[in-house]
Parts: sequence; structure tokens; C-alpha cells
Amino acid sequence: YVYGGSNPNTSFDCSGLVQWCYGKAGISLPRTAQAQYDATQHLPLSQAKAGDLVFFHSTYNAGSYVTHVGIYVGNNQMYHAGDPIGYADLSSSYWQQHLIGAGRVKQ
Repeated sequence: YVYGGSNPNTSFDCSGLVQWCYGKAGISLPRTAQAQYDATQHLPLSQAKAGDLVFFHSTYNAGSYVTHVGIYVGNNQMYHAGDPIGYADLSSSYWQQHLIGAGRVKQ
């Protein structure tokens, strides 16, 4: 994980990873977690489907409401650029206390 990272050969930050993954699928997304949140249809995590995004607040002092984003993979799990990049359990107390909800990319 490197803040500002958006290159698979060097490093990713959370929104860089999401932008790169969606780009591989031919879907263009904005660069920052906040901008990605603003570009999605918001829904509760209970309605999320694999491929939707999950958003979080207050994971660090960012100067924006949304501070982290991951890709929902189903089964209450996300794939994200944390430290290390990998899967995380959304039912953990840490993610629950910072959860905003899910977002579906508008087609």
C-alpha cells in the first residue's frame, strides 16, 4: 500500500486499486475514494452484490468524508488495498465502525 499509488507494477492505494480493477473491465471510475462514492448509487451493505464498492469514513484524517474504498466480493468480504492488499472481513468491529455503505457503479 502506498498513498497515491495507482500502478500494478509499483503500488496501489485503495482508490487506485479500485480504479485499476474497474478499468480492466472497461469501466472508467474517478481517482479518489470520495469521487468514486459520488459516482455510485448508494445502497446498504445488505443489498450489495459482488463487484459493488464499499465505502468507509474516518479511517484516517483525510479532509474528506469518504476515506477508504474496497470491492465487495460477496459473503461479507471485500478486496482492498490495505496493508497488505487482500481480503478483509466486513463484519469485523473495525470495518463496522467505519462503514458508510455500498455503492453500485452507474452504467
